[in-house]
Amino acid sequence: MSDPLRVQGLSKGYAGKPVLVELELAVERGEAVALLGPNGAGKSTLIGCVCGTVIPDSGVVSIAGHELRGEPIQARQRLRYLAQEIDVPIGVTGRELLEFHADVFEDRSRLALAEQLAELGPAIDLLATTYSVGMRRRLAFAAMACGDPALYVLDEPFAGVDGESRERLLGWLRERQQAGAGILLAAHASDREALDALDARSFVLG
Repeated sequence: MSDPLRVQGLSKGYAGKPVLVELELAVERGEAVALLGPNGAGKSTLIGCVCGTVIPDSGVVSIAGHELRGEPIQARQRLRYLAQEIDVPIGVTGRELLEFHADVFEDRSRLALAEQLAELGPAIDLLATTYSVGMRRRLAFAAMACGDPALYVLDEPFAGVDGESRERLLGWLRERQQAGAGILLAAHASDREALDALDARSFVLG
């Protein structure tokens, strides 16, 4: 069975300045890899290349055996991405957003789990644009619960999340690891406790 993520010979630069040079990285089944390094080291660039929002200058990105450039739809079906900045659509409630993701990934069986992860209470039926930063992040986390992806990519996932919510979300991520999913996340040194809980391997950039 293919690794959740395999990056080979990845290079990317901006305005003639190299950011990633011939980078090699693999995330195995059930493994968590934490991207560490100072601002500007290339963490967000690497995440963008993995998720398809940044086009690399060279190299290959494969998700669950599907090469991102050659099989973009198949690769992205096996991926869930949590961005650093959470934008929610206008005019949609938290419940409607979770239902939308359940329909996109053809898996309504985990809707109850998604609502539990979001822990929004009655606010789940309010417009998501009225939510605080922490509520939006919990909602975005919960939206990843539907389907059975091979890889979760998380960009500073615990920013703005309270301690109790962090523990609940970490518990869910550990369950996904035990089911064989890989996790790639950008983190800060302050996230050490969370990284230890996931037994994350460090991958230092910059």
